[in-house]
Amino acid sequence: MKPFTYVVPRSLQEASEAGKQPDTVLKGAGVDLIDRMKERLQTPTHVVNLLPLKDALAGVAVEANGELRIGALTTLTQLEQHTALAGRAFEGLRLATGMTATPQVRNRATVAGNILQFTRCWYVRSEAHRCLHGGRGPTCLAMTGENRFHAVLGWQDCVRVHPSNLAPPLLAMGAEYTTTLGDKVTRRKFADLFPAEPRAQNPEHTLLPGEVVTAIHVPPQPAGARSFYCESREKLSFDWATTACAVRLVMDGDTITAADLVLGAVAPVPLPRPNAAKLLVGQKASEQLFQKVADAAFAGANPLAHNAYKLTVGKAIVRDALSHATRQS
Repeated sequence: MKPFTYVVPRSLQEASEAGKQPDTVLKGAGVDLIDRMKERLQTPTHVVNLLPLKDALAGVAVEANGELRIGALTTLTQLEQHTALAGRAFEGLRLATGMTATPQVRNRATVAGNILQFTRCWYVRSEAHRCLHGGRGPTCLAMTGENRFHAVLGWQDCVRVHPSNLAPPLLAMGAEYTTTLGDKVTRRKFADLFPAEPRAQNPEHTLLPGEVVTAIHVPPQPAGARSFYCESREKLSFDWATTACAVRLVMDGDTITAADLVLGAVAPVPLPRPNAAKLLVGQKASEQLFQKVADAAFAGANPLAHNAYKLTVGKAIVRDALSHATRQS
C-alpha cells in the first residue's frame, strides 16, 4: 500500500477543506476503500476519516413535518432496525438495507458509503486490465469480454452497473440529500447525485472534491403508501444483486393512485422507469398488469453476449415487487 496522510477532522468544514486537496478521498467506514488501496487500484495521497464526526452525521430522526432524516454515517444495521421504517410505506427501504452484504458488514458500513460505492465491475477492479472507466485503457473491456453481471439498460460507452441496494428505494420514495462544501450547505433531489450521462469518464456520483454528504431526507409518505424491494442474486448472502426493483405505490382501496418504479443492478446508475410506473396508475392489481409493467420496465434493453438472462429474471423481480407491494395487509 502506498503511504498516505491520514486526516482526522474536528469539524465538517475542516473535513470539506481537507477533501479539496488534490488526490484526496473522504471515507466513512472504508469497507471497500481499503481493499482498493491494497490492490493499488486507488492510491490517494490523503485519506480524510469522517467517522470522528458521527455524532453530527449519524442517526435516524422523524422531523416535525413527518420527514425522515437519515444521517450519512448511520450504519445499515441502525437504519434497518429503526422503528420509523416499521410500516409498509418504508418496507422497501428496510428490506434493501437488510439484504445488503452480511450482518458484520451492516454493523460497520454506512448509508452514504452504500449509496456512493464504486462499481463492482471486475475489469475496472483488476490491475491486470486496462479499463476505460478506470482511466487506464481505451475501451470498456466488459463489452466484448465476460459481462454476465453487467448493464442491459442505460449504457453508452461503459457497461458497469451501480451496486447500491439503498439507492433504488430512496429514488422511488422521492428522497433528497444534503451536502456541505466548505461553509456552503446544499440540498438537492436524490436523482441529482448520479450522472445524467453515465459515461466511462464520469464517476458513480456527481459530488465535487471536498463535498460531504451529510444526510438523506425522505418526505412523509401519503396515506395508503406502501413500498417493496426485490432483488436476484447468485448467492443468498454477501453477494451483489444481478437485478433489483424498488416500487412505491399509493393505494386507495384496491386501486393504485400513484406509482414509482426504479431498477437496480441493470444500468450504470439506479434507473427510474416512469413510463412503466404510469401503467399502474388507476389500475387494480393483476398478474396481467404486472407483466405489462415488467415488459415496459425493460423496454429498450440492449443485453450483451452473456447477460440476456437479466431481462427474464429482471421482469420476474418487477412482478414480485409489485405483487408484494399490493398484497393485503
